Amino acid sequence: MKAGIDIVKISRIKNILDKNIESFCRKIFTEKELEYVENKNKNPRTISGLFACKEAVSKLLGTGIGTIGWKDIEILHTNKDKPYVSSNPIINSQLNLLNLNSIEVSISHEDEYAIAIAIAFGYREEIKFQVPDEIKEILPKREAKSHKGTYGRVGIIAGSKGMTGAAYLSSTAAIRSGAGLVYSIVPDEIADIMAIKLTEVIIKSYKNNNECLELFSGFDGLALGPGLGVDVNKRQLVKSILKRFEGPIVLDADGINAINDYRILSNRNAPTVITPHPGELARLLDKDIKEIQENRIYYSKYTSDKYNVITVLKGNETIVSYGDMIYKNYTGNPGMATAGSGDVLTGMIISFICQGIDVYKACKLATYCHGLAGDIAKDKKGEYGLLASDILENIPKAIKLIQY
Repeated sequence: MKAGIDIVKISRIKNILDKNIESFCRKIFTEKELEYVENKNKNPRTISGLFACKEAVSKLLGTGIGTIGWKDIEILHTNKDKPYVSSNPIINSQLNLLNLNSIEVSISHEDEYAIAIAIAFGYREEIKFQVPDEIKEILPKREAKSHKGTYGRVGIIAGSKGMTGAAYLSSTAAIRSGAGLVYSIVPDEIADIMAIKLTEVIIKSYKNNNECLELFSGFDGLALGPGLGVDVNKRQLVKSILKRFEGPIVLDADGINAINDYRILSNRNAPTVITPHPGELARLLDKDIKEIQENRIYYSKYTSDKYNVITVLKGNETIVSYGDMIYKNYTGNPGMATAGSGDVLTGMIISFICQGIDVYKACKLATYCHGLAGDIAKDKKGEYGLLASDILENIPKAIKLIQY
C-alpha cells in the first residue's frame, strides 16, 4: 500500500484567487475540472480541496508536482459527488512502475483547512496493469465461428546467414499476437535452421530474388527487413517488393536501410509502416540523432507527411504518427533496449494488420502491447537480464490484460 496526504489553508488559496482566479485555475485544472469548479460557483473551499487532492496524488506516486504536471492528475466526480482520479497513460505508467492498482481519494474540509488523502494498493499481476480504454477498444473480440484463415496470412521476409534470430523473433511474435497463418520467407541457406527453430510457422525459402518474388502472393500483409542484410541484391529485392506487393508492408531495420530513394514509399498505393530507431530515422532524413531525439514528435510527423507512411519511431515513449494523428506510448522499460526487441515489435504490427485492424490503430495496439509484455517480463526478471525472447513469451499475457 502507498498513500499521499496534503493539507491546504483555505485562506491562502482565497488570497491567490482574489489576485487572479482565472490564471490560477487555468494553470491547475483541466477543462472538466473547470466545469466542476464553475458549477460550485468557484468556491475557494472546493478549489482548495481539488488542489490538495492533486498534491496528495503526486506524493503517493513519489513524483511531486513537476515530473507529473498539475493537469496530468485530473480529479473528477461521480453523480454522487465522490471524487476519483481520471485514468490516463501517464498515471497508469507510474502506477505500473510502483506495482499499484488504481487510486482512491478522499477530500474533507473544516473551517480553515482542506485535506485530501490518496491511497493505492498492490494487487495480483492480472489487474495491476491498467489499460486505457483507447487501447482496449482496438482489440476485436474473437468470434466462435472462425478458423485460422479468419485471422490473416502474414508473410515475413527476413533473416540472413548469421541473423536467423531476427526472422525467428518477428515470425514468432506475429503468431503469438494472434495471426492465423505466418510464413517465414528466408534465404535457402538458413531454411533448415529456421525449420528447426520454428514449429508453428511455415517456412518458405528462396535461392535468388526472382524466387522470392514468386513467394509472397496471397498474403494479407508483409513484414520486410529484420536481419535481411544490405547488399546490392537485397537492395534490389526490397525495391521490387515495395513496387510489386499491393498490400500493406511493415518496413523495418535493413528494409529501411536498403532504400536509396525514399520516394518509392510515397508512390505506393497500399499502406506502408516504417519502424526506425532514432539512428535509422536520422540517416533517412540526413539529420543528427540528437536533433531527432530532441524533436521526436515533429520528425515522426514530418516523415509521415513527406513519404505518406505511418511512422513508428522506436525508443523511450515510442511515437506513432500518421497525418494529424499522433500517439505517444507509455508502456515499456529500459530493459527492452536489447537486441531483437524491435524484431518482436515488427512481427506484432504486421500480425494485427493482417487480422483486419486499421493500420494506424494496429501500430498503436502493437506498440502498447509490446511495451506491456516487456513490463510484465521486467516484473518477473528485472531490467538487466531482459531478453527479446522474454518479451515474446509475455505477448499472450499482455493481450489477455488488454482484452479483459
